[in-house]
Amino acid sequence: MKKVFAIVIMLLGVLSLYGQDIVGDWNGSFTAEGPDGEVTLSIVFHITATDDGFSSTLDSPDQGAFDIPTDATTYENKELSVKISELDFVYTGKLTDAKTVDGSFTQMGQTFELDLTKKEE
Repeated sequence: MKKVFAIVIMLLGVLSLYGQDIVGDWNGSFTAEGPDGEVTLSIVFHITATDDGFSSTLDSPDQGAFDIPTDATTYENKELSVKISELDFVYTGKLTDAKTVDGSFTQMGQTFELDLTKKEE
């Protein structure tokens, strides 16, 4: 009985760590067409674990915008989704290795490729 209990405790520990690989700061950049030609803008997601799952904020340093709250941040089966209703913004991506999320975001009907790299601690 003690052996079964120990195995269950170990499995629960492993499962609780599974989602932690998305926690941290994730950097990326995308290129958009501006009035003066192409513009490359940086994006940073700050993802934290909560009792209910995950939460995040978004920075757009090139535009001087920091700590933009998000409405929903989900991470399941290595799939990340971040939504900001006020900006009509939805990011979706897939964790491809410990430091890379391949994805894109849609804002106001336009879709942009946005791959993310995890910032070193």
